[in-house]
Amino acid sequence: MTDASEAEMSSNDNGTRLHKSSPLFILIHVVIKSIIPLAFGVFTYGTSKYSNILVIAATVFIASFALLQYWFYHYWIKEEKIEIKEGIFFKNNRKVPYTRIQNVNVSQNPLQRIFKVATLQLESASGGKPEAVMRVVDLGVVERIKHKVKQANALVSASSVETGDPGIENSDTDADAVVGDKPLHTMSTFEVIKYGIISQKGMFYGAIIFGFLAQNQVLMSAAYKYFELFYSVPDFTKITLAEGFVYVLVIGLVMFVFLQLMSILWSLMKFYDFKIEKQGDRLQAHMGLLSKVAATIPLKKIQLYRLSENPLHKFFKARTITIETAGGVNTDNSGIVMRWLAPSINTNKVRSFIHEIEPKIKLGSVDWQLIPYRAWKRVLKRSLFTLAFFSAILIGVASLPQITLKAYAWAIMVAMIPVCYFYSKNYVKKTAYYINDDIICFKSGVWFGKQSFVKISKIQTVEILESPWDRRNKMATLEIDTAGSNPLLHHVRIPYLELADAYELQAFIQNRLDETEFNW
Repeated sequence: MTDASEAEMSSNDNGTRLHKSSPLFILIHVVIKSIIPLAFGVFTYGTSKYSNILVIAATVFIASFALLQYWFYHYWIKEEKIEIKEGIFFKNNRKVPYTRIQNVNVSQNPLQRIFKVATLQLESASGGKPEAVMRVVDLGVVERIKHKVKQANALVSASSVETGDPGIENSDTDADAVVGDKPLHTMSTFEVIKYGIISQKGMFYGAIIFGFLAQNQVLMSAAYKYFELFYSVPDFTKITLAEGFVYVLVIGLVMFVFLQLMSILWSLMKFYDFKIEKQGDRLQAHMGLLSKVAATIPLKKIQLYRLSENPLHKFFKARTITIETAGGVNTDNSGIVMRWLAPSINTNKVRSFIHEIEPKIKLGSVDWQLIPYRAWKRVLKRSLFTLAFFSAILIGVASLPQITLKAYAWAIMVAMIPVCYFYSKNYVKKTAYYINDDIICFKSGVWFGKQSFVKISKIQTVEILESPWDRRNKMATLEIDTAGSNPLLHHVRIPYLELADAYELQAFIQNRLDETEFNW
């Protein structure tokens, strides 16, 4: 886009609409998200003769409403800010200064690449959801907005350096730093496939598919009928035990392979050609097979680093590294989510990779402090109470005349008692924390290990939580909150601390906060 066209865009009182192909993409988006699920549900479960009329009427209404959104959507690219106006009945006018935009994320699906357009998402420090999602804009507009955001942030950084603003962490992320030719981390196709197996995401989608099929007897009957055209399904009431075992084994194997392929397909779609590189004071990530995604991550906005491992991670000698950012979108429904620094990285490369991004996190020299050993008794009591709760449910179910529980069901419940003991003993061995003048770290997990690292300069609040059981045992939980905290995910929340140690840690962190300029 030329400077003249930009000036024309900025000075146009009526603003500029999205790309002329935008109605097509909006319509496709609405069809996939709304109309197809509606039609599927109506034709699957609906028995009314008005089902077709209902679907057609809903389709016309939803499509018309979506197209009207294009007509009422305008934006202005100005010198210091971008202004967006949208809404049919309820108008929404937002003015977002370029200096407030933290992340600029771009996504392109195959059809968008043909039309040379993209979806642009702008995030500020407000968090939760993006400031703007411009679904179909010309690539020239994308580059122009990215340039203005980069230029504005560079001016802010330069101004902060000149005034000696301590809030800018120049020692860690120098905006003028020389960036190497090599990216920080890349994933080959084989590594992406391995991560698909590690993630087991196919279990989630498989559960949705099988759950839907289990509730859809009409579709299952039709599928069964077509399946019999190729293979005659035996009567399982008339086959031998050995034949039944073979059939169950084959069906189980087919389902297992299907779920693994689903996991691999998900991983390839999302992380194919994954690459993350350092560009001055921010990270730039690229990924995607059909839909290409490019996302920026300002280093100074990273609030928390998280390392994850499960048994499959250990088998493949890999780890997953994710982050939480201030102002970052935190749900997939809100827009383009960028929380991965490395979906899968070799265990031997984790230390150098983290150190390259955040020099103050030195994994090799972390001296972990275990939680009090006596906490295992509390963990055991909690586990046994949970086991007793489920046993009570089983007893209630067994009392129903229609249901008879086999003896091995109770044997399993009894066998869980030593498992609870093993879990409790290992919980206190694998739950630990580390703190110095700059970083506080926490790790936990018996079966699925996680480690979270937070810079003290990013901390907003330090809480000490005491439950009635904590007070009885003179213990407490120390919880750290940052601008990007997601309480549903693993974060710095240290349980079963001795009460005196918890208050001592809180006092130390508070003193460091008083001495440190808060920068989120």
